[in-house]
Amino acid sequence: MSSVPLPIETERLLVRPFLPDSDSAAMASVYCDPDVMRFIPGGALEDLAAVRAALEGHAAEQVRRGFAFWAVVERATGAVIGDVGFGIIEPTGEIELGWTLARDRWGRGYATEAASACLGAGLAHLAASRIVALVDAENEPSSRVAERIGMTRIETIERHGRPHVLFAAAA
Repeated sequence: MSSVPLPIETERLLVRPFLPDSDSAAMASVYCDPDVMRFIPGGALEDLAAVRAALEGHAAEQVRRGFAFWAVVERATGAVIGDVGFGIIEPTGEIELGWTLARDRWGRGYATEAASACLGAGLAHLAASRIVALVDAENEPSSRVAERIGMTRIETIERHGRPHVLFAAAA
């Protein structure tokens, strides 16, 4: 597999690898918020140490695979406001696009902007016939993001004990 060149810049956002030392506090407001993490398997993280461990995991995946979940930085303020990037769906091994934003940044179009830029970069640089997104069937805002960035609704499948909509975009 190849890698996605970083940073990815959009009009309002910068997508870059996580820096666990400096990004953990900002990401605690995302990963430790039960509302933000409502549809994420495992739910909210417990504390700053768990957030740091997650960011270290993302950094290790970037080195190992050439892609991972990355920091979403609001260019106007320099604030880390969430994550966007890619993981691997087990057991199929497909590349999955995902995004998570701080609650105080919801409703501004940031998820669509970040996910669209990452999807384009992934389709251009990763050796995959398609990139998928798995969205909890109750998570309407994320379903709208997937549709807005040009992903197609394929089917509803069971994941983590709940119905999820599988979206896909072909290379």
